[in-house]
Amino acid sequence: MNRSIIRALCALALAGALALSLAGCESIKNGVANALGFSSNAQQEEDTTNWAAATTDPILLPEGTDATAQWTNVVSNGTLYGVYNGIWTRNTGYFQVSGDSLTITACGTAEGTQRYKIALWKKVDGGAQYIDGSTGYIPTDGTNYQFTIGGLDPAAQYRLTVSYDSSRYYLYGMFAAQGVAG
Repeated sequence: MNRSIIRALCALALAGALALSLAGCESIKNGVANALGFSSNAQQEEDTTNWAAATTDPILLPEGTDATAQWTNVVSNGTLYGVYNGIWTRNTGYFQVSGDSLTITACGTAEGTQRYKIALWKKVDGGAQYIDGSTGYIPTDGTNYQFTIGGLDPAAQYRLTVSYDSSRYYLYGMFAAQGVAG
């Protein structure tokens, strides 16, 4: 065999070995997550087409809320308010709901990607579990949009994740999540 054929076979064998080693990465990631105390049963957020509906309901931040903060959360009169200025993704702290649903009104602006999302996660042993179907997609046109997440347990603890799928541009906006205990 000539040298170029041997090199090609070696490169092919190396590529095959690499492909086989990458196939096991998920189990390695789960093993590391378990060792660090993170739940390997935490589900990945699933894409849905749950577009929030445009609304004329205003978002009136409680008095004293810093609307210029990069990220802040305030609970007032059964509503969790969030402000975001120049973020890609953030999680609220955990909270409980006062009933079986949460109504979220949100607005945002951004360059680049024309939508962002707000999703609900439930606190479980060792981490958080995504609530299936809870992701609301919000256009980044500055208009207020609203969606409701139902079937919630008032005894459970939840958090919201605000995320913008861009590594180049930032998200600016706010939300009000009505139905929070406290």
